[in-house]
Amino acid sequence: MKKIKDIAAALLQFEEAANMHADATEHGDYKTANKCYANIAKVISLLKEQDEMQKLSELLNHNSIGVRIWAATYLLPVLEDEGLRVLKQIAGGTGIHSLTAKTTVSEWEKGNLKFFV
Repeated sequence: MKKIKDIAAALLQFEEAANMHADATEHGDYKTANKCYANIAKVISLLKEQDEMQKLSELLNHNSIGVRIWAATYLLPVLEDEGLRVLKQIAGGTGIHSLTAKTTVSEWEKGNLKFFV
C-alpha cells in the first residue's frame, strides 16, 4: 500500500480496496480479499488517529456495494444511524453482500462487534 499523504488520499485508497474486496469476495478469491482488507484496516487506523472517521460518510452513496458496506460498517461506532441505514438497505437485497450486511446489523445490535483497528 502506498504511503497515505492526507485524508483525501486515504479515502481514495479505502474506496479502491473496498471495491476490490467486494469483487474478490464475489469471485471466491480470498487471497486478494485478505490483502484488500489489510489496506482497508490501514486506512481505518489512520482515520481513527486523525479523528476523521466521519469522513467515511462521504462514501455511503458510492456505486460500489463493497465501498458502501465497508464504510457503513466502520461508521457504526461514530454515526450509527447512517451506518445502519445503509447496511439495512444492502441487507434487503440478495447475494453474499446482502448476507454480510444482515449479519453485521444483527451482530451490531447484539453488541458483539468490536473494532480493533
